[in-house]
Amino acid sequence: MRKRLLLLRHGQALHNPRAEARRAAGCSFDEFLHTMKEDDALDADLTPLGRQQAAAACNSVDGGAASLGIELIVASSLSRAIETAALAFPEAAAAGRDRFISLDCLCERSGWLLNAKRRPRDELVSRFPAVGFDLLTETDECWTEELEEEAACAQRGYEALLWVARRPESTIAVVAHGGIFHYLLSQHSKVSADAPTAARFGNAELRACTLCWKDEAAGTLRLEADESVQPSAMSGV
Repeated sequence: MRKRLLLLRHGQALHNPRAEARRAAGCSFDEFLHTMKEDDALDADLTPLGRQQAAAACNSVDGGAASLGIELIVASSLSRAIETAALAFPEAAAAGRDRFISLDCLCERSGWLLNAKRRPRDELVSRFPAVGFDLLTETDECWTEELEEEAACAQRGYEALLWVARRPESTIAVVAHGGIFHYLLSQHSKVSADAPTAARFGNAELRACTLCWKDEAAGTLRLEADESVQPSAMSGV
């Protein structure tokens, strides 16, 4: 198995601006979380800037998004990731609900913050009729009042990556969140990612990488940067 993955973090969302600015200024992780808490919103939507970032995510790609040959989009079930995917990859997003699939296991680190709690499935279907939500439960069964452990978040990401690895498509876009990308690519014992792939994502940053089995029997996976697409984080957060 050898697949090309296009990893994309969502554009700026309502809870991001102040928290990201404080993080860039060197605040602690606890301060970062508490700033997001102050600006919290259920299943936080993209800001106007975030929508611009998402629409421009493929500007650095020769030929734009249509040239990437995306056969499948897999997105977190949080609205900001779904909308980012639709704006960044419009041609692929229009291919039908079996080609644009939402997964709960790609959601951001869950618990405590309402921005990590998704809307009911029926509401998502109404908001995003072009997306396949068949794999979702009706309500968010992951979110709790307590912040999810980092290892549990990494494990969810690993389960999503296994699902992707076993799909028949060879070029897949995965649209998710900075936290889950970090824990999956940097902390899971069965995932090896090179430094360019595992580095922290900016808002609407697109990276291409190659996914292959390191040892299929052991369930270990390797991701290596594909330099045909240059990473390009959007400014303004």
